Amino acid sequence: MTSRRIELFVMPGCPVCPQMERLFEQLKQDGQLDELEVIDITRSPERASALGIRSAPSYLVNGVLFSGLKTRKDIEELLQQSTGGKWRSLLSEELSEGGMDAAREAVLKEEAARTALFDLLEDPETPLVVRIGLSAIIEELAEQGLLEAHLPRLLALLDNPDQRIALDGLYYLSMLQAPEAVQALSQIADDDRHPLQQQARELLQEQANSASLH
Repeated sequence: MTSRRIELFVMPGCPVCPQMERLFEQLKQDGQLDELEVIDITRSPERASALGIRSAPSYLVNGVLFSGLKTRKDIEELLQQSTGGKWRSLLSEELSEGGMDAAREAVLKEEAARTALFDLLEDPETPLVVRIGLSAIIEELAEQGLLEAHLPRLLALLDNPDQRIALDGLYYLSMLQAPEAVQALSQIADDDRHPLQQQARELLQEQANSASLH
Protein backbone atom coordinates (compact mmCIF):
# COMPACT_ATOMS: atom_id res chain seq x y z
CA MET A 1 0.00 0.00 0.00
CA THR A 2 1.35 3.45 -0.93
CA SER A 3 2.22 5.68 2.00
CA ARG A 4 -0.05 8.70 2.31
CA ARG A 5 2.54 11.38 2.99
CA ILE A 6 2.18 15.17 2.91
CA GLU A 7 4.89 17.81 3.00
CA LEU A 8 3.23 21.18 3.61
CA PHE A 9 5.25 24.32 2.84
CA VAL A 10 4.15 27.44 4.70
CA MET A 11 5.51 30.89 5.41
CA PRO A 12 4.90 33.60 8.06
CA GLY A 13 2.11 36.02 7.20
CA CYS A 14 0.41 33.64 4.76
CA PRO A 15 -3.36 34.00 5.39
CA VAL A 16 -4.22 30.58 3.95
CA CYS A 17 -1.38 28.47 5.41
CA PRO A 18 -2.92 28.00 8.91
CA GLN A 19 -6.17 26.82 7.34
CA MET A 20 -4.41 24.21 5.20
CA GLU A 21 -2.26 23.14 8.14
CA ARG A 22 -5.38 22.57 10.27
CA LEU A 23 -6.97 20.60 7.42
CA PHE A 24 -3.97 18.28 7.06
CA GLU A 25 -3.63 17.85 10.82
CA GLN A 26 -7.29 16.83 11.01
CA LEU A 27 -6.82 14.34 8.19
CA LYS A 28 -3.87 12.83 10.05
CA GLN A 29 -5.88 12.60 13.27
CA ASP A 30 -8.64 10.86 11.33
CA GLY A 31 -6.21 8.28 10.02
CA GLN A 32 -6.23 9.46 6.39
CA LEU A 33 -2.56 10.48 6.45
CA ASP A 34 0.42 8.35 7.43
CA GLU A 35 2.80 11.27 7.76
CA LEU A 36 2.60 15.08 7.79
CA GLU A 37 5.64 17.35 7.72
CA VAL A 38 5.17 21.12 7.94
CA ILE A 39 8.08 23.10 6.51
CA ASP A 40 8.62 26.86 6.89
CA ILE A 41 9.91 28.13 3.54
CA THR A 42 11.85 30.93 5.21
CA ARG A 43 13.75 28.40 7.33
CA SER A 44 14.29 25.82 4.58
CA PRO A 45 14.69 27.90 1.41
CA GLU A 46 16.94 25.31 -0.22
CA ARG A 47 14.27 22.60 -0.02
CA ALA A 48 11.61 24.94 -1.42
CA SER A 49 13.92 26.13 -4.19
CA ALA A 50 14.82 22.56 -5.19
CA LEU A 51 11.12 21.83 -5.70
CA GLY A 52 10.46 25.07 -7.58
CA ILE A 53 8.11 26.34 -4.89
CA ARG A 54 7.33 30.03 -5.35
CA SER A 55 4.26 30.45 -3.16
CA ALA A 56 2.64 29.19 0.01
CA PRO A 57 0.84 27.10 0.88
CA SER A 58 2.32 24.43 -1.36
CA TYR A 59 2.15 20.73 -0.59
CA LEU A 60 3.62 17.51 -1.88
CA VAL A 61 1.02 14.76 -2.04
CA ASN A 62 3.07 11.56 -2.38
CA GLY A 63 5.65 13.46 -4.40
CA VAL A 64 3.30 15.53 -6.61
CA LEU A 65 3.31 19.26 -5.87
CA PHE A 66 0.08 21.26 -5.49
CA SER A 67 -0.55 24.75 -4.15
CA GLY A 68 -3.23 27.10 -2.89
CA LEU A 69 -6.44 26.60 -0.95
CA LYS A 70 -8.30 23.32 -1.30
CA THR A 71 -11.23 21.76 0.50
CA ARG A 72 -11.03 18.58 2.52
CA LYS A 73 -12.92 16.81 -0.27
CA ASP A 74 -10.31 17.98 -2.80
CA ILE A 75 -7.46 16.61 -0.69
CA GLU A 76 -9.24 13.32 0.02
CA GLU A 77 -9.73 12.81 -3.72
CA LEU A 78 -6.05 13.50 -4.38
CA LEU A 79 -5.03 10.99 -1.71
CA GLN A 80 -7.17 8.31 -3.36
CA GLN A 81 -5.79 8.88 -6.84
CA SER A 82 -2.94 6.91 -8.40
CA THR A 83 0.30 8.75 -9.09
CA GLY A 84 -0.81 9.20 -12.70
CA GLY A 85 -4.13 10.58 -11.53
CA LYS A 86 -2.38 13.13 -9.33
CA TRP A 87 -0.26 14.31 -12.27
CA ARG A 88 -3.37 14.59 -14.47
CA SER A 89 -5.10 16.62 -11.78
CA LEU A 90 -2.06 18.87 -11.39
CA LEU A 91 -1.71 19.58 -15.12
CA SER A 92 -5.44 20.21 -15.54
CA GLU A 93 -5.49 22.51 -12.53
CA GLU A 94 -2.44 24.54 -13.54
CA LEU A 95 -3.47 24.95 -17.20
CA SER A 96 -7.05 25.83 -16.26
CA GLU A 97 -5.84 28.55 -13.90
CA GLY A 98 -3.10 30.06 -16.05
CA GLY A 99 -0.21 28.18 -14.47
CA MET A 100 1.48 27.43 -17.79
CA ASP A 101 5.00 27.77 -16.40
CA ALA A 102 4.37 25.29 -13.58
CA ALA A 103 2.77 22.78 -15.94
CA ARG A 104 5.61 23.11 -18.46
CA GLU A 105 8.24 22.69 -15.76
CA ALA A 106 6.53 19.56 -14.43
CA VAL A 107 6.30 17.94 -17.87
CA LEU A 108 9.89 18.76 -18.81
CA LYS A 109 11.17 17.46 -15.49
CA GLU A 110 9.03 14.40 -14.74
CA GLU A 111 8.43 11.38 -16.97
CA ALA A 112 5.24 10.61 -15.04
CA ALA A 113 3.93 14.08 -15.92
CA ARG A 114 4.64 13.45 -19.61
CA THR A 115 2.63 10.24 -19.40
CA ALA A 116 -0.21 12.18 -17.76
CA LEU A 117 -0.04 14.73 -20.58
CA PHE A 118 -0.85 12.05 -23.15
CA ASP A 119 -3.57 10.62 -20.93
CA LEU A 120 -5.23 14.04 -20.98
CA LEU A 121 -4.81 14.36 -24.76
CA GLU A 122 -6.57 11.01 -25.27
CA ASP A 123 -9.50 11.98 -23.03
CA PRO A 124 -12.34 13.70 -24.97
CA GLU A 125 -13.49 15.28 -21.68
CA THR A 126 -10.28 17.31 -21.32
CA PRO A 127 -11.30 21.02 -21.52
CA LEU A 128 -10.21 23.11 -24.50
CA VAL A 129 -8.17 25.51 -22.37
CA VAL A 130 -6.18 22.54 -21.04
CA ARG A 131 -5.69 21.14 -24.56
CA ILE A 132 -4.32 24.46 -25.77
CA GLY A 133 -1.76 24.48 -22.95
CA LEU A 134 -0.82 20.86 -23.60
CA SER A 135 -0.22 21.63 -27.29
CA ALA A 136 2.17 24.44 -26.38
CA ILE A 137 4.06 22.11 -24.05
CA ILE A 138 4.27 19.41 -26.74
CA GLU A 139 5.86 21.92 -29.11
CA GLU A 140 8.51 22.56 -26.49
CA LEU A 141 9.04 18.82 -25.97
CA ALA A 142 9.62 18.50 -29.72
CA GLU A 143 12.12 21.38 -29.70
CA GLN A 144 14.07 19.74 -26.88
CA GLY A 145 14.07 16.30 -28.53
CA LEU A 146 11.86 14.75 -25.84
CA LEU A 147 8.85 13.95 -28.02
CA GLU A 148 10.18 11.05 -30.09
CA ALA A 149 10.28 8.82 -27.02
CA HIS A 150 6.49 9.06 -26.97
CA LEU A 151 5.93 8.16 -30.61
CA PRO A 152 3.68 5.17 -29.73
CA ARG A 153 1.33 7.48 -27.80
CA LEU A 154 1.27 9.93 -30.72
CA LEU A 155 0.43 7.13 -33.16
CA ALA A 156 -2.35 5.98 -30.83
CA LEU A 157 -3.94 9.43 -31.04
CA LEU A 158 -4.52 8.84 -34.76
CA ASP A 159 -6.90 5.98 -33.93
CA ASN A 160 -8.95 8.00 -31.46
CA PRO A 161 -12.64 8.00 -32.47
CA ASP A 162 -12.81 11.71 -31.67
CA GLN A 163 -11.62 13.32 -34.92
CA ARG A 164 -10.50 16.44 -33.08
CA ILE A 165 -8.07 14.32 -31.04
CA ALA A 166 -6.90 12.40 -34.11
CA LEU A 167 -6.21 15.68 -35.90
CA ASP A 168 -4.15 16.90 -32.95
CA GLY A 169 -2.15 13.67 -33.13
CA LEU A 170 -1.55 14.25 -36.82
CA TYR A 171 -0.21 17.74 -36.13
CA TYR A 172 2.07 16.52 -33.34
CA LEU A 173 3.46 13.77 -35.58
CA SER A 174 4.39 16.38 -38.16
CA MET A 175 6.83 17.85 -35.62
CA LEU A 176 8.95 14.68 -35.79
CA GLN A 177 11.42 13.52 -38.42
CA ALA A 178 11.41 9.91 -37.21
CA PRO A 179 10.79 7.46 -40.10
CA GLU A 180 7.76 5.98 -38.31
CA ALA A 181 6.17 9.41 -37.99
CA VAL A 182 6.77 10.32 -41.63
CA GLN A 183 5.47 6.92 -42.73
CA ALA A 184 2.28 7.30 -40.71
CA LEU A 185 1.62 10.73 -42.22
CA SER A 186 2.35 9.44 -45.72
CA GLN A 187 0.00 6.48 -45.33
CA ILE A 188 -2.85 8.76 -44.32
CA ALA A 189 -2.04 11.20 -47.13
CA ASP A 190 -2.24 8.32 -49.65
CA ASP A 191 -5.49 6.88 -48.26
CA ASP A 192 -8.44 8.29 -50.20
CA ARG A 193 -10.84 6.96 -47.60
CA HIS A 194 -9.14 8.48 -44.59
CA PRO A 195 -11.02 11.48 -43.11
CA LEU A 196 -7.73 13.28 -42.39
CA GLN A 197 -6.15 12.73 -45.80
CA GLN A 198 -6.20 16.39 -46.81
CA GLN A 199 -4.73 17.55 -43.50
CA ALA A 200 -1.96 14.96 -43.74
CA ARG A 201 -1.10 16.12 -47.26
CA GLU A 202 -0.95 19.75 -46.10
CA LEU A 203 1.33 18.87 -43.18
CA LEU A 204 3.67 16.89 -45.43
CA GLN A 205 3.77 19.82 -47.84
CA GLU A 206 4.63 22.17 -44.99
CA GLN A 207 7.45 19.82 -43.99
CA ALA A 208 8.78 19.82 -47.56
CA ASN A 209 8.59 23.62 -47.79
CA SER A 210 10.39 23.99 -44.47
CA ALA A 211 13.12 21.55 -45.53
CA SER A 212 13.69 23.46 -48.78
CA LEU A 213 14.35 26.66 -46.84
CA HIS A 214 17.20 25.11 -44.85
